[in-house]
Amino acid sequence: MFPHTWRAHWALDEDPFVQEDADKDPVLARIPDTAVHSSFDRLFGSAGSPAPGVVFGEKGSGKSSLRLAMRRRLAAESAFFVEYVEFDSFLTEARKADRLPPSAPKTARKVVDRFSLTDHVDALLSLGTTKLVDSILDGGHPRVSQLAPKSKATLMALASLYYRSDDRSGAEVDRGLQKRVKLRSSRPFLRSLGKTLGTLAGLALAAVPHADVVGLELPFEVGDAGNWYGGGAALFGATWLFHAINAGLVRRRASQAARSVRVVPRDPEPLQRLLGRLGKSVSSDLALPDGGGIGTRLVLLQRFIRLLGDLGHSSYWVLMDRVDEATALAGNADLMRTFVESMLEHRLLQFEGLALKLFLPIELSRLYLGASPDELKSMRLDKANSIPELRWSGHELVEVAVQRLRAVRPEGTPSDRPGGRLAEFFDDDLTGDDVRDALGELGTPRLAFGFLGALFSEHARELDDDLAAEDPAWRIPRRRFDIIHASWVDRARGLRRSLN
Repeated sequence: MFPHTWRAHWALDEDPFVQEDADKDPVLARIPDTAVHSSFDRLFGSAGSPAPGVVFGEKGSGKSSLRLAMRRRLAAESAFFVEYVEFDSFLTEARKADRLPPSAPKTARKVVDRFSLTDHVDALLSLGTTKLVDSILDGGHPRVSQLAPKSKATLMALASLYYRSDDRSGAEVDRGLQKRVKLRSSRPFLRSLGKTLGTLAGLALAAVPHADVVGLELPFEVGDAGNWYGGGAALFGATWLFHAINAGLVRRRASQAARSVRVVPRDPEPLQRLLGRLGKSVSSDLALPDGGGIGTRLVLLQRFIRLLGDLGHSSYWVLMDRVDEATALAGNADLMRTFVESMLEHRLLQFEGLALKLFLPIELSRLYLGASPDELKSMRLDKANSIPELRWSGHELVEVAVQRLRAVRPEGTPSDRPGGRLAEFFDDDLTGDDVRDALGELGTPRLAFGFLGALFSEHARELDDDLAAEDPAWRIPRRRFDIIHASWVDRARGLRRSLN
């Protein structure tokens, strides 16, 4: 019998256990938000009172499904969040900034060793700024034009430094933000006026000795023409020199700020144009990146969160996951620990208005469990909602499995039709406790649901196509359950030895 024929008997439109990757799982999005691990509420906290959260779990333990459930909850509450899950682009830009060869044996180690908390904050600012700017340009946040001038300048500066998207160019972002934000400044006009007046005054002085050519009678003695020529040239030169020096200082400040951001490819021109438009008081108040120092970055992060507050968002949520899938880290536990370690700092985890949620592989639990007293004081994970190891009970796995079954049943299927409860798929000599214990022994959603999917497929393959609807053979016998379960237990042990 084909698997789809067997599933049709149980009113299942598709295989409920086919997908092992949470980000590519179409069934997961249809499961109620309540069908999550028991630690979810503790890890999530409250959208109105952001707090850090750190969870360690082996591969397949459901870290990404927790992140996706958190993403759905935040989207439902209109909270502002980003997912810090793609690290290769940031690591690649950091490598280019350090001018390291892409394929040298020690390149990955050098890049990770130099990737500091400053770089992580820059990455978070880039993700947040890009999302916010895209939302504004797409018509969201209509109150942006009512922001205070300094807040508008901060938004424009963040966009100039950190915006990164394949959909819009820097020039498009600059024009679009100008139109939405309506940042007004008289400085360009005054600069042009000063340059024009200085130039005209210099030319006028140089023209004084030749006033008689146009029939002008001057009320004073002209004297030596060379003095007038020199005075005009000096005024003309001073005017243009002043503006050249001012433009050079602006260009230098913009270039220094752009070069300081190692994880985002930057062109200093947008920031240079912005600084040229701003008044002196607003421009000098901008907190621009200054080398590799973390202080300025934390000020920028604070101002970004304050900007979100002005636009109606009480906090900034960052969901960090899939560290072990970064190509540049190659699943190396040592590289991953070095990469993540700087983020476990008290000043970032407890940053006001920031809800940093870290979904980390179990290999990195040594950062916490093996830390020295001084390192623990720096991390202060006792003040974060920490889960040292993400474990699932057999009961939890059965409950989620049932929700997956119901998610793939056709809409309007009667609740009493077989296929809505896991126990209905097995012979009577296989009790609910047996199923719970079997799933609990496998221990993770990936293994438990992989086992169920393989069990369903294997059983369907052994059935005849002309099986009567009332035939008890549709249900899985205990012997087949035990055989396939034993093979998956062996597989689980091998995977844990090799992966974790």
